[in-house]
Amino acid sequence: MKNIVYITGHKNPDTDSICSAIAYSEFKNKTGKLTAVPIRLGETNSETKFILKYFAVPEPELITTVKTQISDLDIDVVAPISPDISLKMAWSIMKKKNVKTLPVIDENDQLAGVASVSNLASNYLDIWDNSILAKSNTPLENILDTLSAKCLYKPENPFKITGKIVVAAMHPDSTKTVIEAGDIGICGDRDDSQCLLIKSKASLVIITGDHEPSAEVVELAKTNGCTIVLTPYDTFTASRLITQSIPIDYVMTRKNLVTFNTEDFIDEIKYTMIETRYRSYPVLDENNKVVGSISRFHLISENKKKVILVDHNEKTQSVLGLEDAEILEIIDHHRIADVQTGQPIYFRNEPVGSTSTIVATIFFENGIRPSKNVAGILCAAIISDTLLLKSPTSTIRSEERRVGK
Repeated sequence: MKNIVYITGHKNPDTDSICSAIAYSEFKNKTGKLTAVPIRLGETNSETKFILKYFAVPEPELITTVKTQISDLDIDVVAPISPDISLKMAWSIMKKKNVKTLPVIDENDQLAGVASVSNLASNYLDIWDNSILAKSNTPLENILDTLSAKCLYKPENPFKITGKIVVAAMHPDSTKTVIEAGDIGICGDRDDSQCLLIKSKASLVIITGDHEPSAEVVELAKTNGCTIVLTPYDTFTASRLITQSIPIDYVMTRKNLVTFNTEDFIDEIKYTMIETRYRSYPVLDENNKVVGSISRFHLISENKKKVILVDHNEKTQSVLGLEDAEILEIIDHHRIADVQTGQPIYFRNEPVGSTSTIVATIFFENGIRPSKNVAGILCAAIISDTLLLKSPTSTIRSEERRVGK
């Protein structure tokens, strides 16, 4: 979770509420190892807008609730994968990142599907159709990567598998009865088997055991437009691994995907997780780009938004969802009301004319000079909240010293 603290005044904010939140945010940013962000709970009035514009201070962001959202959690951040990577590569990424699912994106970086361990396991444990590479449009690059192979020859024409997988472990005469044009042939170091596969118009010949073919075999492959690759694996291992070169988009889940947005509230997504019970769920940002994934574990370690209240300490005047947030401090000059906290906090309440008076005092007490702009809005807020220093709550000790009267 980002180390952000939201500093907010009350609902229907006046000048003192807005300016004290901005000023105290500057103080916290100068003195603390955190990011203090001033926020507002309603529209600013014309007086406040004038003051902020005059001193060139941006208006705080409007936030209506501090309930915990997905953006507040430390979700799993895993780069989404391309749909054409192999099953083997996807499994390798899962092991490395220690995750059970991977989001798959299309050419527009939009979510296309989800690849999970169960996708890989169920499909790999199934009895594969021997034409599975053709059906899945497996690219040559996937085969080379999966078999740790190198390409000895490849025709200029685009590589495309149209046939089945044939292991040429039998006598060439027997192999001849099953090999067809466009097939993939896996064989050892027998020249007769290699030549038979090539003459039968196989689209790809995989030679196992790193046995280099003869120059005549390579020349025959060039004549017949057959791709030849060399793998260090034995025939059994090569035939077992080759199906792992299938693109992940052939086995990934495409339909009925359950996704969440970074702005979704934790209270709402809990029910969806209970109903669906998936291992994890893709999380999208405001542009529908994948930013990570979330699981039930993240909800157990739920992080609350951190807030500091200024110019109020009544729950009815504060931000919605305050009971779900962690209150760190309260700076106020009103009566003490009903805000409750789960632990001791820094609470500063003084009988002065404005909260901006207290914030200005905090600057001086710590030997910190506020910026020129913040000093300006503090002075304006003090004058505003004390009715030109004529309010019964204004004090000579505080307000008049702050505005230099």
